Parts: sequence; C-alpha cells; structure tokens
Amino acid sequence: MEQNDKHPTRKKNRWLNMSIIIVVIVLLALVTGVFLVKTQFENKQRSKFYYRERMAATATEPGLTPAEIVLQKSVKQQTVNVGMYIDRFVGLSMKDLNWVVDCYVWFNWQDSSLSFDDNFQLVDGWIESKEKKDACIINNQHYVLYRIVARISHLFEELRFPCDDHLLTVCIEIPSYTREKLLFRADSLNSSLSSRVKVPGYKIYKVSVVEKPHSYKTSRGDPRIAAGAKSTFSQFRMGLWIQREGQGFFLKMFLPLFVSVAVALLAFFVNPAHSAPRFSLGVGALFAAVANSYINSSMLPNTGVLALADVINIVGITTILLTLIASAISLYIHEKSGNSLLRRRFDTISFCCMLTGYILLNLALPLAAVN
Repeated sequence: MEQNDKHPTRKKNRWLNMSIIIVVIVLLALVTGVFLVKTQFENKQRSKFYYRERMAATATEPGLTPAEIVLQKSVKQQTVNVGMYIDRFVGLSMKDLNWVVDCYVWFNWQDSSLSFDDNFQLVDGWIESKEKKDACIINNQHYVLYRIVARISHLFEELRFPCDDHLLTVCIEIPSYTREKLLFRADSLNSSLSSRVKVPGYKIYKVSVVEKPHSYKTSRGDPRIAAGAKSTFSQFRMGLWIQREGQGFFLKMFLPLFVSVAVALLAFFVNPAHSAPRFSLGVGALFAAVANSYINSSMLPNTGVLALADVINIVGITTILLTLIASAISLYIHEKSGNSLLRRRFDTISFCCMLTGYILLNLALPLAAVN
C-alpha cells in the first residue's frame, strides 16, 4: 500500500481524479447558483411591472380582458367623485389568500337622477359589513359616506417569500351603471390611510388611488348592450404597497437551517476512520433541515409554486447531501489508498468550496429578490 502511494503515476492519477471531481461539483454549483439568482431577479422585475400596470389608469393588466378606454362623445357621462380612507387593517393571510380592511368610502356627485341605493360592490372580494354613516345634499351637491369591512381575495406574490412585497388593492364598481353612463373620479386629495394602520411584518411605503376602466367578456344578458359585446364599468381602485420590514423574519425562518448546514460542514474535521460520528453529523443535519423546510412550507398556500423560501431550503438540503457524498469519497480515499495527505487536502478543499458557495448563494438570493 505504501509503495503504491509512492508510485508517481498512480499518485498523479489520484490527484487528477480528485481535481476533476472538485471542478465538476464547483461548476455545477456555479451554474445552478447563477440560474437561481437570475430567476429571483426576474421575478422581482416581473412584479414591479405588474404592480405598475395594475395602478396605471389606462394600462391593461397582464392576463386580463383589455378594457374599452375610449368613451363615446355623443353620450354624456355622469361624474362621481369617490374616495377612501382606511381606518384599520384587520388582518392578512398569505396561506388563506385574503386580507381584511376596515375603511370609509364616500361618493360625491351632482346629478339628482343618480341613485346608488347602496348599490356598489367590491371586485375580487366581498363586503362583510356596511353602514351608512352620513348623507346630505348641499346646493344640489350629493354626498354619502359609508363605513365598510371588506374581505378581499388576493393571490399574493409568493415567488420571493420571505423577501416579498405586495400591492394590495381595494376595487369598487357600481354594476347598475356602465362606464358610458357613469365615470368615477378618484378623490386623491382626501383619500389616505390612518397613521394607526399597521400590517404585521410589513411596512406600507406607498398609497395611491386611480380610476380604471374594467371590462368583462360578457354583456351579462343586459338588453341595453349588444349581444356578444363586452360590458365596461368605471372602477375606483386604491392601492397599498407593502414590503417586508427588516431581516428578523428571514433569520427566524432559516436560522435552524443555517445551523444544520454548519453542523454538517463540521464533518470535514472528523477523520473518516471514525465513520460513525462523521456520517451521523450529516444525517442529523439532514433531518433537521427537512423539518425546517416543512415548517416554512406550511406558511404558504398549496399552489405548487417554488418560492424563495423553498429554494433556500433546497440549497441547504443539497449542501448537506454534498457533505455526505464528500465524506463517502474521503472514506474511500482513506480505505483504498491510505494517503492521509490526499484525504486531508480533499476535505479542506471541499470544506472551503462548500462554505464559500453556500454563504455567497444565501447572500445573493435575498439581495436579488428584495425590492
């Protein structure tokens, strides 16, 4: 055995084989890491575009029916000023795909022929309670104020969770008047939210209101609309931009995973001659990482989407698996060649490559995803 180790050709072959293994692993990890980081950056850019289109007055949101924007000049539209003041944020649940808000909504118009009769509705949600708080007519100026509690369905942007940001919207329409007859005007001067409004885990960094045309692919059987034509309504929309506040939530989610990976990397400092303790470190870390992944996944809806949290968990589990593979290779070198120098160098290079790659990837992924 000792003579074989001193044979220059065999020794050179062992170094060459070890170098090839390390280079292949590093290249695969590099390509995978670049792809994952690029994907998170593209998800962020896609979200920004979607949010911008959602709150643009004349833009059509991706995937929705194009709206009829141009109004007929021959038809006189009645203009109604609409505003909203959010008084209380009741709750938000990504897992249940909805959020609840307590707010005031007011309408201000001049045409006495218009009669709302509480006939306004939420789009993508429903009103859990509604109370008329005030109503008056001053110099033919009609005013009515409601307080509503609304539950709104929302497909949250989970691809970048837990470095996510969201655009929450409250959308109001009056189904008895098409946009040709009634046109909303957003009261941006008075629309706002209370300083008491807090979204747990997030900070609100922008609020805006807009009027958007909203078309449906059906006339709803209305005889006043041509058969097969789209029906278009004026929609008042208030948007709240929220994003994760600080890194505390991120650390709470992944600290057990980071510790598990660190424990698995400690195996490189254990002589493969002591195979039981060396492999037990990786196996124990693997079970802990899988448990952490299961807990994190329970925070999200079962949509089949691979979120950033899933990616980070997969990276951690894969790193632990690679430490077990490297331990098996190190044990093979120890048993077949007895070359302790080759084995130590393999462990050292593996440790440095895995630690460096894991740290860089876990820094780059959140940075690419955060707004």
